[in-house]
Amino acid sequence: MKSNEHFMQMLWGLTDWERGHEQVMKIEELSELLSCTPRNVKLILRKWESEGLLRWKAGVGRGNSSTLEILCDTTDFLTAHFKKLLTDGKVGEAVGLINHPRMPVAAKRALQEVWDNQFGLHAVETAQVSADVLRIPRTRAFSSLDPIFVAVAAESHFLQQICHRLIEFDAQKQQFIPQLAHAWECNEEMTAWTFYLRKGVRFHHGRLLSSKDVAYTVERLQQLDSPYQWQMEDVLWLEQHHDRKITFHLSRPNGFFLHLVGSIAMSILPYDVPFSERSILGTGPFRMAEFTSEWLVLEAFEEYYRERALLDRVEIWVVPESCYPDKRYLLPEEMGSSEGQTENQRVEYQEVGCYYLGFNFNRSGVQHDYAFRKAVRLALDRGQYIADLHANQENQVREYSPAGSFLPEKSRTMSFPRTSLDEAAVWLQKSSYHGEVLTFFVSEGQTHLQEAKWVQERCRKIGIQLRIEVLRKEEYLSPSNRMVLEADIAMMGELLQRDIEMGLIEVYKNNCTMVHRFLDDDKRAFVERSLSQVLRLPNREKRMQALARIEDKVNEELWLLFHVHIKRKDQFHAALQGIAIDAFGWGDFSKMWVK
Repeated sequence: MKSNEHFMQMLWGLTDWERGHEQVMKIEELSELLSCTPRNVKLILRKWESEGLLRWKAGVGRGNSSTLEILCDTTDFLTAHFKKLLTDGKVGEAVGLINHPRMPVAAKRALQEVWDNQFGLHAVETAQVSADVLRIPRTRAFSSLDPIFVAVAAESHFLQQICHRLIEFDAQKQQFIPQLAHAWECNEEMTAWTFYLRKGVRFHHGRLLSSKDVAYTVERLQQLDSPYQWQMEDVLWLEQHHDRKITFHLSRPNGFFLHLVGSIAMSILPYDVPFSERSILGTGPFRMAEFTSEWLVLEAFEEYYRERALLDRVEIWVVPESCYPDKRYLLPEEMGSSEGQTENQRVEYQEVGCYYLGFNFNRSGVQHDYAFRKAVRLALDRGQYIADLHANQENQVREYSPAGSFLPEKSRTMSFPRTSLDEAAVWLQKSSYHGEVLTFFVSEGQTHLQEAKWVQERCRKIGIQLRIEVLRKEEYLSPSNRMVLEADIAMMGELLQRDIEMGLIEVYKNNCTMVHRFLDDDKRAFVERSLSQVLRLPNREKRMQALARIEDKVNEELWLLFHVHIKRKDQFHAALQGIAIDAFGWGDFSKMWVK
């Protein structure tokens, strides 16, 4: 154990921290406090004395007690140690230090101030240069960043900063634009798609991109048990003409193939390095410098094939909900001193997707009864939910609106008349429900728990008993999570990527979504037949119409209950420029800079 940690361990055992106060202390007592031998205690004491932390007077002779006198300012000592923990990425230890039950009030206040000022953008001075560092807090533990398993919006955003794909979808232009491929073409039958790779693109370990990397990425997706495996199921073989030209030969015509090639699962990985989630190598504007359970550190990639990122470093810290500072994009005062730029700018972003309640049709139970599902639908009045939990939306970081679809623009064309609990109770009487307790799963977090309790109470008022179970994010993403086995009802959300067509198809087809997992064989067969037709349609308008028909079926049969959409409201300091919000509600790190 290091000297500073030993010193803190001793402090927790003392009743007097006052500088200059002598207190009686035996070597045996210190030995017990520090969990080491009396001989080692004496060595540690000599070290502390040499560092000016304390003075030790050994009692000589019978009746003369040994004394200990603290010489340092303990608040300064704790603050310095706290800053060192943060610098080393030991976020959990730092939070534990703030919340230690023996921490004096003044010291805790000092540490809290340091903590609150960690987040946002900072200019970090080094011996050579000043580096612009963005620090972002998040309350959820990290889930998978593997491109073929990533299933969370935030992780998808982080991954896109590290890895690039052959092409990407431009939502504004509604067309595909180049990334690693500068051009592409297909034959008349749409069974052979050829991509031409850029020259001079380097991976983060220095090697140039080649067609071998594309082939490796496709084969890895096909061979591993990925939720996105279906995206390359039409690929029969890959023809590598040379290092910068590759052709996908398909088993059948596929006019939707560009959407599949541009998916996040097709983030190109190097063939010559074994994949490791803790050190992912890509071709993006940032390289993964460090990835632990406590933080993810991204550093600007100097040899990036496009414009170098203007931020030098991005750190995403996992923090407890109780310590969450709402400062994702704020700046310290010293960085935002440009004349006339003192007000924070507010950016609103409508998430494409929604929160919903799903019924688990893979379990036997009353959820198979339409009358029961109708009763729940009427009980969960969306307008009442917003009024009860989110009445003052002006000053909140999220704004809620009723959902009748995964797409907010479609929901805006719908009316949502208020429903009554009396009407809901009538439908419940028609159902086969007989008072059994149903298991209701929700995601972890205080907000989700508060929402779940509202649902529980509304159901209780018409006679439905729900038992709330909280599911951790890592459990949800597990292929055999207990929600699928134990849940009767669950409340979850889906956030679609910028390629809306692809996002809607993934909701139904990816086996990591709750929608897919909760469908029984008959319902899944209907969805699969419908999607198979969608993927063969020649243009976007017809595909969107076909996808709308699937959603209409879901709505009519109440396979799931669309609940609410969310509009995000982020604050940015006026000096922060280059704000470009992506489909997952995050600012593109590579575009940000401080004025």
